[in-house]
Amino acid sequence: MISARNTAHLMAAAAAAGAAALYRFSPQEYSFYPRCPFFALTHHYCPGCGATRAIAELLHGNLAAALHFNAAVTVLLPFVGAYLATAYWTALKEDRIEWPGIPAWTWKFALTCFAAFGFGRMFTPVGW
Repeated sequence: MISARNTAHLMAAAAAAGAAALYRFSPQEYSFYPRCPFFALTHHYCPGCGATRAIAELLHGNLAAALHFNAAVTVLLPFVGAYLATAYWTALKEDRIEWPGIPAWTWKFALTCFAAFGFGRMFTPVGW
């Protein structure tokens, strides 16, 4: 049986490998990244469209470009990172996987904001 510490290390290594691949192989230059099925069907941006490009730009330190590609992901990424870092620290310190508790209203607020962002993006002209 694998310990919680080893699981946490494995997940962190996978995330670091993904970030390294995203840093090295930019989505603007390489076409092997998956395309958004919602955009392919409707030609409208979904709430997640541009997330991969935004994270790649953040890895390169380009905040303005990241905000252009997907502002919601760019703003929410530090909060998700802090949440995952807390879970990682708990796994290292106490050798157990425990997801930190979050008040119910924060999930509802975040989902509402993300849905409003996505709804607004549907009316944004493509290429804007």
